[in-house]
Amino acid sequence: MSAYLPHRARIRSVLASADLVGLVTAAWCAYALRFDATAKTLKWQELVAEPWFLSVAVIAGLTLATAGELYEPELLYRRRETIVRVTVTVLAWAVAVVLATFVSPAWEAGRGVLALTAGFWGAQMVLVRWALTSWLRRRRRFVALVVGDSEAATRFCDELDRRPSAPWRPIDASALAVGDVADEIARSDASMVVLAGSDELSLDFGHRLAELHFSGVPVVAASEIWAWLEERLPLEALTPGLFLHQPGFGAVHWTLFNRVTRIADIVLATLMLIVAAPVLLLAALAVLISDGRPVLYRQRRLGQYGRPFIMLKLRTMARDAELSGPTFAAARRDPRTLAAGHLLRRLRIDELPQLVNVLRGEMSLVGPRPERPEFVGELSRDVPFYAFRTAVPPGLTGWAQVNVPYARDVEEHRRKLEYDLYFIRERSVRLYLLTLLRTLNAALVGVREEPARGGAGASEDPTANPSRRAAARESQNRRERDGAARARPTTGSPPALAAPARKASPGGERTRRARAESAASGGPLAPSPKPASDPRGAS
Repeated sequence: MSAYLPHRARIRSVLASADLVGLVTAAWCAYALRFDATAKTLKWQELVAEPWFLSVAVIAGLTLATAGELYEPELLYRRRETIVRVTVTVLAWAVAVVLATFVSPAWEAGRGVLALTAGFWGAQMVLVRWALTSWLRRRRRFVALVVGDSEAATRFCDELDRRPSAPWRPIDASALAVGDVADEIARSDASMVVLAGSDELSLDFGHRLAELHFSGVPVVAASEIWAWLEERLPLEALTPGLFLHQPGFGAVHWTLFNRVTRIADIVLATLMLIVAAPVLLLAALAVLISDGRPVLYRQRRLGQYGRPFIMLKLRTMARDAELSGPTFAAARRDPRTLAAGHLLRRLRIDELPQLVNVLRGEMSLVGPRPERPEFVGELSRDVPFYAFRTAVPPGLTGWAQVNVPYARDVEEHRRKLEYDLYFIRERSVRLYLLTLLRTLNAALVGVREEPARGGAGASEDPTANPSRRAAARESQNRRERDGAARARPTTGSPPALAAPARKASPGGERTRRARAESAASGGPLAPSPKPASDPRGAS
């Protein structure tokens, strides 16, 4: 995909380079304002004479910016959230620099210079992102011709139109005849063909797509677009055969990678336990004062390949929280939560005892969150491929945890599974470290809110803000263009280039039946207007 989709990586590189230059410029401006010409030159020479201090300051700044998701293209269109994340990042950077001067007394960072540098750098980061956003709104978007199932193609085009960071302008070509697709590509100057919602291809359909692909026009599955754009794998686009044919899923048997991550788990978990020991002691004391013993909560969870193990947590709920049986914890302000429990859960301090599970080999630092056996059975019946998430060791944190807030119903568990499957397919040292960095950001700032999903379930008004109004206008213009394209007369055209209609899956029928039964019995999967579930369970 990187050969066809280079823009996301370029945006990240531009932002990182701008932040690096901005940090150096901010430091120079701070020295220029703080000292006169003679003192400024002397102080600047002293600073340059400490290359290790400069390296630590720069690495800390870029690392914290990465953890704060400041290099994610979607964040560019959220000005208020950008300001909050930049503010948190520069404050954390200033604290890190101060701590570095305590570790090495030879390093000096005056309070005035540090405050001015942080202020200038933060302002530069915000201005650069606003300027880049303005340019992205005016840039030429590449045309993507969308073929396949008509309903899936329309849904894909509508969802893509709502994402200003997407570098494509989709055109719904699902109603075009096979012979007209090449003409439409030439007419619209399309750079790519997207196949939406086609589980099975007819021989002629597949042959024509293959001809296009090998004639210089890439043909990409819609699921790969979302994997690139949102780093998730949509469940509706997955089939059992896909898990066997895609090389990425073979990484679950990658012995070398598993050994490397196991060594990293042991080293990092040991260091984290040592550093977090004072915090754990204070948190345990808070639980003890709030509700007495026990301080630790032991809960049966399913690990890799479904093997059960006892997971440790700090108890954040009342001792009688599950007298009526296992239930999902409410995402916000569960009445069963202890007075100190809200803060412990918000900062994820209650999860720190699981570092012991990591050292035992029952968990990894990064992976899908382990779930309770009672809920796994229910979710496996309602969510396709849910059991596949146990192919890798469960994690203290995970890719789904840093991308999606707490799951409150079956649909949100489906959403989290899409990120878990992406993590399993794309497992790498980069993704492992990135997840750890984002976990710190999620604890301090919160999980980045996702854009509204399309389809019947989307309730967000597309005209609520300027970017939504622009997307709505673009969507309307696209529909008018597509209507004109469909109205063109064709002579002697083969059958329409559309995949066969997909049959209703037995899994979907089981899901609807399970929801109806759960609603009748008041079970945990019953829809409710109240916040309903937390994948971590009661603690």
